[in-house]
Amino acid sequence: MILDDSGHRKSGNLTDGVGRQYLGEIGKIDNGIVIVTTHIYDGQKSLPLDLELYQHATSLALGKKDEEFHKKPDLGIELIDRSLARGYRPGIVLIDAGYGNNTTFLKKLEERQKC
Repeated sequence: MILDDSGHRKSGNLTDGVGRQYLGEIGKIDNGIVIVTTHIYDGQKSLPLDLELYQHATSLALGKKDEEFHKKPDLGIELIDRSLARGYRPGIVLIDAGYGNNTTFLKKLEERQKC
């Protein structure tokens, strides 16, 4: 399984999730949206499994205190849990450094290995 996030530029602020945030597509902070995704990968091709819109704190009325606000690693765990609930048990989960440098995320991922 591959867990990743993808950001894209977006003008304005009327679309859910739009805010000034790091966008990997351009390699810097800009106005845009980000989605967190999981994909199944068989060594040759990948197939999307799930995606979730990351609601940047600045796009929410109460910022980080808003109940809609979830950090990207938490969204990633939610997506992995969806796959586990469907009975998919990946042997390996590929993640980028943004997730791999997050100790809390890694501990939650290791807990799922026991499921």
